[in-house]
Amino acid sequence: METGVSRWLAFAFLAMLGALPATAQEQPIPYPHDKHIALGLGCLDCHSRADTSDRATIPSIRKCLLCHEKVANEGPGVRTLLDFAAKGLEAPWRRVYGFDRLAHVRFRHAPHVRAGVVCQSCHGDVATMTVASKAVNHTMGTCLTCHREEHADEDCAACHY
Repeated sequence: METGVSRWLAFAFLAMLGALPATAQEQPIPYPHDKHIALGLGCLDCHSRADTSDRATIPSIRKCLLCHEKVANEGPGVRTLLDFAAKGLEAPWRRVYGFDRLAHVRFRHAPHVRAGVVCQSCHGDVATMTVASKAVNHTMGTCLTCHREEHADEDCAACHY
């Protein structure tokens, strides 16, 4: 097989497994996770439904404005946020984590939060990140390893549909 084709196939295979190196996801606003966490905000302050629903929500502009309409409204990122709000638009945030639809994985945040799994286990040390990047590659192997270590359900139907 030609070298270029074999490299491409290896890349495609690694991508499918989620085994590629972590990279920062380009976002419409460079949200500084590190600064917000240093101020005492926790993950659930912005991703408020992660402990009660299947998905961790990406906060709306309205949620950001709860603070930034009155305080800390001078930086370039905040000005971009305020511009979106003035136009009645949501910021087109891009998800950093997610499973390929072809994997038929149904990840549910709430049971993991209730079980005491800390956010850093699956999302890395976001407190040190300016723009969130994929720090943990989620594969069936990483999930099963954790489930086995924590004596959690290993039934295929628990995660796959």
